[in-house]
Amino acid sequence: MFKKFILVSTLFVVVLFNAKECQAQAVQTTIRTAAMEMGKALVGKNSDVFLSYMHPSMITLAGGKSQLKVITDSALTVFEKFGGRISKINYGTPSDVITYKNMLQAVLPQSTYLTSLLGDVEFSSSLIAISTDKGTTWKFIDTNLFGIGKVKEVMPDISSELKIPKAAPPKFSPAE
Repeated sequence: MFKKFILVSTLFVVVLFNAKECQAQAVQTTIRTAAMEMGKALVGKNSDVFLSYMHPSMITLAGGKSQLKVITDSALTVFEKFGGRISKINYGTPSDVITYKNMLQAVLPQSTYLTSLLGDVEFSSSLIAISTDKGTTWKFIDTNLFGIGKVKEVMPDISSELKIPKAAPPKFSPAE
């Protein structure tokens, strides 16, 4: 009888642990999927979709959605006139998701690759992923674009438990 109890208890713990692990993986997949849609929009020059993934507080900080759309579109147009383009954006594995002040938060590594007549540049950065609807939708804050100090000033609800790595310097490969 005692052996049955131990066996059933062990089985219950294993099933519970696996269910929690699967749930965490599902959330991380949702974060990456949302980030990839955002990146695809930027590469495809769809600023409306791109900005829909930006956290509202950062849009406000930048002067509003219409102002940010003008800045984004203008920057891409000028860059293209000089032979440049965003060639691809890659995303790493999100950090563990933290629940803080009714928000889910995680850090997502991002690498952006620019191609120009002069050569290629790789920028590495970290995005803060935030969900206010229990992980259904995600908004992002680029810590390189706004700077972590400014982000924390504007968004005091960012958990101090998030480990945001310092940005690596850009890597430049001259054209041949």
